[in-house]
Amino acid sequence: MISVEEAQQRIASAFSPIDTETIDLAHMAGRVLAEDLTAHTDQPPFPISAMDGYAVRAYDGGEPRRVIGTAPAGHPFKGKLGSGEAVRIFTGGVIPQGADAIVIQEEVDGEGDMIHFNAGACTSDYIRAAGLDFKAGDVLAANGKRVTARDLALLAAGDITYAKVRRRPRVAIASIGDELSRPGEPRQPGGIAASSGYGLSAMIQAWGGAPCDFGILPDTAQEIATVADADAELVVTLGGVSVGDHDLVQKSLGTRDFTLDFWKVAMRPGKPLIFGRLGTTPLLGMPGNPVSTLICAILFLRPAIDAMLGTDKQTCSLPQRFKCGCRTLTARLKRELPANDSRQSYLRARLIQEGGEVWVEPFEVQDSSMLSILAQSDALVVRAPGAPAAKPGDPTEIIPLDGY
Repeated sequence: MISVEEAQQRIASAFSPIDTETIDLAHMAGRVLAEDLTAHTDQPPFPISAMDGYAVRAYDGGEPRRVIGTAPAGHPFKGKLGSGEAVRIFTGGVIPQGADAIVIQEEVDGEGDMIHFNAGACTSDYIRAAGLDFKAGDVLAANGKRVTARDLALLAAGDITYAKVRRRPRVAIASIGDELSRPGEPRQPGGIAASSGYGLSAMIQAWGGAPCDFGILPDTAQEIATVADADAELVVTLGGVSVGDHDLVQKSLGTRDFTLDFWKVAMRPGKPLIFGRLGTTPLLGMPGNPVSTLICAILFLRPAIDAMLGTDKQTCSLPQRFKCGCRTLTARLKRELPANDSRQSYLRARLIQEGGEVWVEPFEVQDSSMLSILAQSDALVVRAPGAPAAKPGDPTEIIPLDGY
């Protein structure tokens, strides 16, 4: 068996950034950029007022002014401001030519077209200079960035309409087992509903991939071998990777130019993991157990997708760590844990905010068949191989499950 870290590195290193496509701004959310996006304009494109009030010349001090026009947002004053003059201006209005200060409306008294104010109320503080936010040519979003809602607003402000992005990598999912059928379908004696693929598809989509359902394959070498025909950048099989008489993935794919990279990882759950190539197409063979499948996806499938999208080299300035796509934090244990054996363990757990700190409480029952516990969990507690017994209050590494 190899370590989790070695398995993650070997999988991620097998992938490189995928080809690109050009899409419009309206469809850019969640996509990964394949180029730097630079602003096409200054923001704001001209000096504007930050407040409702009057645009004036500061040089004239506090003398009365004659109001000669207005400048609402989107309707600039067309003339030039002279000595002793003011323009009624509103938030977002363009600063008139000749003006260099704003007197906010609360500081003004007026009769007819004449206004009065103290010299101290005349200030440039309420003028937003052209390019205050960004200037034309500034990089607003860098190559390799996953576009967020915040980025979309920024890119729109920069007058950007199209961008080159990484194509969504196709990930074919094949569930294997005579006992499986889709939810709602008639079930044979001893049969169960196939569940792993639904959670896996949602994860792949959230991470930027395009899941492709290859269907449920029976436990025959001929049927299992058909996964070699999948049109995908990565093939994922669910089940059939252990050592039982009906665990046929390796045997079946041997007839279709399958090359094994590694088999078995020193972890719990998820030990019987396979990684190799079907010709030139990588294949990730996951355990059929649904909990094992989803935890293995977080640890091994996401790094593959990140590598194909070019996001695997990104860093984060927050006080947290990234390990092959997994965000890890530290929390305090709510209850004691026994010493760990030679396999890295991932314990399903709840997070609790208490006394200004984050505490984590692993579920007492960790049977890998229990999806209900995974659904109730907020995090996975990471227990290193050979970790000593831990007591309540000890800091421990966790992988938050928000977004999974």
